[in-house]
Amino acid sequence: MNRVESKAIIPVEATGLNILTDVFKISNSLLNESFPSPESTESQNAVESMDWFQKGLFAYRAKHYDDAIHYFFEANALNSKYVKCEYYLGNCYHRKKDFSQSAKHYQNAIKLKSNYVEAINNLGVTFDADSKYEHAIESFNKAIKTNPNYANAWYNLGNTYVHTRELVKAIGAYESCVKLDVFHGRAWYALGNTFQNINQYENAISAYNEVVKYFPNHYKAYIKRGLAQYKFDQYDNALISYKKASHIEPKNAKPYYHMGLIFEKMNQKKMAISSYLQAIELNEKHTKSYNCLGAVYETENNIDEATYFFRQSAYWGDVSAKQWGLDHGFHWL
Repeated sequence: MNRVESKAIIPVEATGLNILTDVFKISNSLLNESFPSPESTESQNAVESMDWFQKGLFAYRAKHYDDAIHYFFEANALNSKYVKCEYYLGNCYHRKKDFSQSAKHYQNAIKLKSNYVEAINNLGVTFDADSKYEHAIESFNKAIKTNPNYANAWYNLGNTYVHTRELVKAIGAYESCVKLDVFHGRAWYALGNTFQNINQYENAISAYNEVVKYFPNHYKAYIKRGLAQYKFDQYDNALISYKKASHIEPKNAKPYYHMGLIFEKMNQKKMAISSYLQAIELNEKHTKSYNCLGAVYETENNIDEATYFFRQSAYWGDVSAKQWGLDHGFHWL
């Protein structure tokens, strides 16, 4: 799987025949951990439990979480020491946003295997999703202590620090993540966003550059890089970023709107008008582009055109455009 898509909750990500391979690999490892004498009742239970566990994995991969939970519970009833069974129950309940049950099963997995770093990490993710940030931070730090090279724990720790508005700590966590995994696109992107939030635009640009270096079709990174470049007065570079974004998603109005803003800053009004019109062509409800067009025409004392575009903006719900109409003697809905 492309690492930019790496998720905080760790599912079975393989597809096709690889699913089957992974299922048997996981199941055999569990069997090796807990398989008693082949002649015993415990042995028969272990084999049957493994069968339920396999069914659970297939259901989980298909996002049939209720079915997966049923299968994992059946497996667990026959062999209560299936660590991965508890782990996947935690994953299932997290997907269902039942965070208390999710945390319970991750904790059960950790009781059975104290160094189960993936379960410790996912427990932190569940606490974070449940707004229990102190517990989340504690879990991520425990995961890092268990395995200092586990990049995802650093990434998730950074996310929690963002949620608690401890942005300097978040930056440190994201930087630790990308030192361990230079291809961790989400961490680079989050690092760029965090730098941008504290107005460190040059650092933000550098982080977004890393994203697009490794993932050249990362639309959001180009949009965010363009914004940082715009705020850092790098107008030509910002135009390049937005043009690249428009090539990646040619039907998205946002890059053209932002290009219009830049052309206005560069006092290229014709190019600005053209960009705003392109945005409107792609999205007839793009109120910001209508509003900007109205403002451009107003500066040129073309009140008829300004009125038309402000009215269109007001029609699609722009409050400021409605107020403009009232201020100029119009009573727009």
